[in-house]
Amino acid sequence: MDRDEFICICKSVPYGAIADAVDAGAQTYEDILEQTGAGSVCGGCIERIDEILDRLVVR
Repeated sequence: MDRDEFICICKSVPYGAIADAVDAGAQTYEDILEQTGAGSVCGGCIERIDEILDRLVVR
């Protein structure tokens, strides 16, 4: 996935910011919300964020 592709349009949060948040320790949607603000407006990106977390987070 392109680091510049917007995942959260409302807050202009790209994939790269979410990947960086995971690298910094984010493991849940709530962590991503806290670190990036993604998903805090309309919630339409929450499913995509969860999919990204499933790929990036070692559980």
